[in-house]
Parts: sequence; C-alpha cells; structure tokens
Amino acid sequence: MIYGRRPRQLLVVWGVSLGGIALIYWLEYSAPALHELLMPFYWIILAVAFYLTWRWLRARSRKDRRGNDRRHADRRDEKDTTSP
Repeated sequence: MIYGRRPRQLLVVWGVSLGGIALIYWLEYSAPALHELLMPFYWIILAVAFYLTWRWLRARSRKDRRGNDRRHADRRDEKDTTSP
C-alpha cells in the first residue's frame, strides 16, 4: 500500500494497458503489413498509462492539500441566519 491507499486502480490501468499492447502485438503478428500503422498506438497506450500513474501517485502524496477539512464545519454555529 502506498500512502495508506490500495493500488487497485493502478493495477487496473497497467493491466488494461498491457492487454491492449498484447492485442496490438497479436494483430501486428497476424498482419505484418500493419506494423507502421500500429506503431504509434504502443506509444499512446504507454503515455496514457504513465500519465494515469503519475496522477495516481500525485493524488495520494503526503502533501495532499485535501488532508484538512476545508469546509470549516465549526463556523456553522457562528452566525445563525434563520433567526430574526
């Protein structure tokens, strides 16, 4: 566990990415003439996987700005707007 969170989302991202790459590789193996056409898709899938991994790590960093309660629940009782 990284920063107290489970890596399930990260495993799904990389599992789907590797599955997509395997599917593209199988298609390329079946039809070698498509090699030049399919080559950019490898890079696109890897770029998306790295981007989502970066977002996953960033959202769960120790410096998470959402760590404190920003709603200031204690201010509700300071001013009562319902009484005349």
